[in-house]
Amino acid sequence: MNLLINGSPTAIGRAVVAQLANSGRQLRLTAMAPYEEQDVIVCELEHDEATDDLVSGIDAIINVGYQDEVEMPVSFHLDYYTRRTYNLFWAAANAGVKRVINLSTLRLMAEYEENLVVTENWRSKPLASDLNLLCAHLVEIICKEYARDRKFEVVNLRLGWPLVGGNAAALGADTGDSPVTTEDLGRAVLSALDADLAPWQDIHIQSTVPNQRYTTAKASQLLGF
Repeated sequence: MNLLINGSPTAIGRAVVAQLANSGRQLRLTAMAPYEEQDVIVCELEHDEATDDLVSGIDAIINVGYQDEVEMPVSFHLDYYTRRTYNLFWAAANAGVKRVINLSTLRLMAEYEENLVVTENWRSKPLASDLNLLCAHLVEIICKEYARDRKFEVVNLRLGWPLVGGNAAALGADTGDSPVTTEDLGRAVLSALDADLAPWQDIHIQSTVPNQRYTTAKASQLLGF
């Protein structure tokens, strides 16, 4: 399987690359700027031949649809997560890409009271004042549009936070009630690549901790997570 990881230099992207490095998949990494720690293909994600070449021969895309560790000008941030993301998916659909794994965030559900059991059927509540969350919400809308038009399948993984390096042994009281380890992130992505799923699927992913905030029943049922 040939995989394109868009946003590979981000913290989430780096974790995915590390977890999939020995999975037997062929990884193609891309970003909008060079990144010295990775052999990335620099692509502006315009509606052009460069984006078409980027997705040529790709079976599935892992798209980092949320990040909060960098600050960008508002106009660029919105443009990247809307128009440029749309361009990438348009090229992917035309190239015959079968599935997109969008890595979103459970922060979209954080405005609900903590005593509620928030499932994938609940509507996300992004704060308009938080540009990163607004962009994550917009990426999900774009993904859903392509999935509903049957251009490709989309598995929208909403990830817990913070991202904790390692496995369950790295979790502690200071990691809160909704963390996700890099090991669990890798397991979820690999399962989402291979599982038999509906064309559009929201799945919440977080590691098991005491007083776990978000249910992962759907991830268990569909991904064996």
